[in-house]
Amino acid sequence: MPGPYRVTIYTALPGTPLVDKQGRPDGTSAAGHMWYQVSDGQVGNRYGFAPKEHGASSGPGKGDDTDTRAYQNPAYSRTMEITAEQYARLKQFGEAAVQEDWRYFKGEYNGATNSCVDFTWGALKHAGFEIHRPPAPSPDGTEMTPEYRGPIESRFDGRLKPGHNKADVRQIVAPVPDSPLNTEHTNDPPKDRSLLQHLLSDNDVGTPRQRETAQRFKDQLGERLTQLGMSPAQVDTLAAAAAKEQTRLADQGEVQSFLLSKDGSTIAMRQEYPPLREFGVPEALGQTEQAHWMAAAALSKRRSDGGPTVRDPSFTQVQASPQPDAPVLSRG
Repeated sequence: MPGPYRVTIYTALPGTPLVDKQGRPDGTSAAGHMWYQVSDGQVGNRYGFAPKEHGASSGPGKGDDTDTRAYQNPAYSRTMEITAEQYARLKQFGEAAVQEDWRYFKGEYNGATNSCVDFTWGALKHAGFEIHRPPAPSPDGTEMTPEYRGPIESRFDGRLKPGHNKADVRQIVAPVPDSPLNTEHTNDPPKDRSLLQHLLSDNDVGTPRQRETAQRFKDQLGERLTQLGMSPAQVDTLAAAAAKEQTRLADQGEVQSFLLSKDGSTIAMRQEYPPLREFGVPEALGQTEQAHWMAAAALSKRRSDGGPTVRDPSFTQVQASPQPDAPVLSRG
């Protein structure tokens, strides 16, 4: 009788070395990857999702069963013993994608909204995994998000960057809690990465000050933006935009607070020194998170080199005495 059954969830960072079907070096991963592998104790099956046209950001997608062999030393993996039913459903989900049967998952690839990350979390939800999320405190110490334990939220499809999914994967409830098969493994980040691959990686985005600004943004406005229907990827994009703009306007000091208009269309920054600055949410979401971080890196370098920064015309000054038709801002 086969078993014990297990699943391994993998996340690979940008710059992870790749090999082809013959085991020969085949470049590096441009944006990172996320996939899973199941085993019945005798045979292992790997399942991932990618664009049919290599390197495309959108277009027809395909299921892939070669990822564990192709990606060398992925940054993180978690293995769990699972039930026979979970094994069957994970395999069902993956085999359907490999056969281009899209009854369980949309076959149109989109790097921002329907990627390898969405595919892996879709499989975990299909198999009925549960997740245990601790309560999230607000900046003033009160409970902002209550503790949650139950099925993986239907609205949750993972974080935009594969490496950012580690924390969520670690929150998955082990189906067989005391199994010796339950393990985690971490590898060092790839050494040879381009600037873009660094920016797309897990913990290499922005300067410490920029990351602190982005985190403050999410602490203050993330919950409210989620209540308005925004995905985690959209919140991350707005946080990156806020970090970029704080860098552009660094002469006004640290950000004291972020404010959100009642209709959710405008965000303002209150810094140490006036005036108040604001930017449009649709305009910020019109660029990718990576684009905002790359612009933030360029601004930071320009400042460190002593050069002038360029004022973004989309980022406006709010008068000290707002006009009657100005948006009413409120804390998230």
